[in-house]
Amino acid sequence: MKKILAVVASVLALSIGIAIVPAASSFAATDRTGPERLFIPNGDPCRLGRTVMQGMVVGPGSQLYIVFTKAGGAEPVLSRWLRNGSTWSGDSWVCAGNTVPISILGHGNDLAYNANYLGQGPALIATQGSQSTYLSNKVTIIRLNANGSIGTASEVSLPMNISGLCYSATAGTGGKYAARRLGSLWTHAGSGALTSGWTLVKSNLTSHDNRSDQGLDCSENNIWNTKSINDSTPTTGWNWVYQYNWSGGDVESDIGIPSNYLRNEIEDITHVGSEFFVGINRNDGYADSVNVFFE
Repeated sequence: MKKILAVVASVLALSIGIAIVPAASSFAATDRTGPERLFIPNGDPCRLGRTVMQGMVVGPGSQLYIVFTKAGGAEPVLSRWLRNGSTWSGDSWVCAGNTVPISILGHGNDLAYNANYLGQGPALIATQGSQSTYLSNKVTIIRLNANGSIGTASEVSLPMNISGLCYSATAGTGGKYAARRLGSLWTHAGSGALTSGWTLVKSNLTSHDNRSDQGLDCSENNIWNTKSINDSTPTTGWNWVYQYNWSGGDVESDIGIPSNYLRNEIEDITHVGSEFFVGINRNDGYADSVNVFFE
């Protein structure tokens, strides 16, 4: 599993004409590049005018769900994207026209998908909090209709603040959740209510340099943790992806994406089968994108 991910670095930079500058870091980043799977300009109707990409997850039928927010205070929206044919390309997903404003999405830092949440059918679970600016122990449960369209939303309070969340139906004996804030990792049995039953499995996850918590992804054996550049990151800094096992042990910790100031900011990671995808928020009016990791 050590090389299951490949990071989009040169493709991101070259696609917008930016030269890659190696990070001024003592850690040697790996770089396994792959192509763009979705190109999302700021004017795309699926955004409803929101300019900042946040959490992302693949749901039923390889549909893609992405949260967008706006610095000016407009309530966040949840967008839905459908696969466009069998060929992977920059328009692999197209907007389904089902974007829904949901005020209780909060910061929308991460999204998880459970095909049978509490035995009541498919749902997305969004974290309302972030690493520090928007602390929250609340998550938003968004029910999905039979065709994957976005339904009703409600709130659930966890016993701790989190900024990242993922769910794997194949982990453990009946599925498991992983949640993270800063260096702490919690897990939870997939069948139980989220209000209790969390176990702190590690409080000092491997991390290096100054980066901000973003989204998680998980599978049967592994958890992927994304950490983005921020205002305190050196201008030649990198985004980072860390791969852990379910006990928080290191599998691979130096997967990097050159950031070019704050222009390429990793937001989340998710997967379709064996292919992994990262959401890249580009500031200064540049189009956001979803790109693939190759082994």
